[in-house]
Parts: sequence; structure tokens; C-alpha cells
Amino acid sequence: MDENKIETNSPKSWLLAARPKTLTGAAVPVMIGAALALKDAGGASFQPMPAILCLLFALVMQIDANFVNDYFDYKRGNDDPATRLGPRRACTEGWITPHAMRLGIAATTL
Repeated sequence: MDENKIETNSPKSWLLAARPKTLTGAAVPVMIGAALALKDAGGASFQPMPAILCLLFALVMQIDANFVNDYFDYKRGNDDPATRLGPRRACTEGWITPHAMRLGIAATTL
């Protein structure tokens, strides 16, 4: 993604704020648990819907944590672009307004 041309509060900005690279950290433990449950159940009594719901919840909570981190680091001034290591942050870069980020946090937390 070309992070130099991002419109404020655009779908692209929200995708970058969600930090897709971090989502594996939420998904892998759920997938391991589901695989172990499937193995123990022998396939016959395994019900996939709870595993799918758990995976979706884990992904949304990871996105929520990323939004919260982005917002509060911005509010505290922790994301100086000159010294920051790691991915650029949406609020600090102006990709997402603080008000919109608060709404995003509310949407993913509820």
C-alpha cells in the first residue's frame, strides 16, 4: 500500500489502522484450540460455529486494541514520526481524525 496518499478517514486509512499484520497473533491461538478440539472430538461431535465465533471475536478485539493503542499514543504524544519505530500510526499521520478513532473504538468494543 502506498501510505503517502491516504485520504482522511478513508477505508484504506482504517485498514492501515487495524494493522492486519498483527491479526495472526489473535487468530493462531484460536485456530490451535479449534484444531485440538477437532482432534479430541474425532470430527463427529465437533461444532465449528463456536470456533468461528471465537475467531471473529479474537480478530475484532485485536483490531480494537490496535485502535485504542493508536488513539492513546496519539493523545499522549508518544508517536513522534522522527523517532518512532514500527508501523506509522493513523491518528499521528492524520489518516484518521481522533473523533473518528473514538467512534471506531466504540464500534469494535461494543
